[in-house]
Amino acid sequence: MLGCTVIHRFGRMLPGENIVLVLTAAAHRQAALDSTAFLIDWLKTKAPFWKREEFPDGDSAWIEAKAADDAAASRW
Repeated sequence: MLGCTVIHRFGRMLPGENIVLVLTAAAHRQAALDSTAFLIDWLKTKAPFWKREEFPDGDSAWIEAKAADDAAASRW
């Protein structure tokens, strides 16, 4: 990989809003695609972001990590 840019929003967001942007540059297309997938998997499992879902009734709940995210990251 030649380089990358990662932008991850934080704070209150509405459903459907963009949250993360991952850009990678590599000499070959597959390397760029693989590095982008790695970075997304890393963000979902290792970055210190916590998600809280707010409900119409005013209640809220913290979103736990998913086993599927850990499984996807294990390929790296």
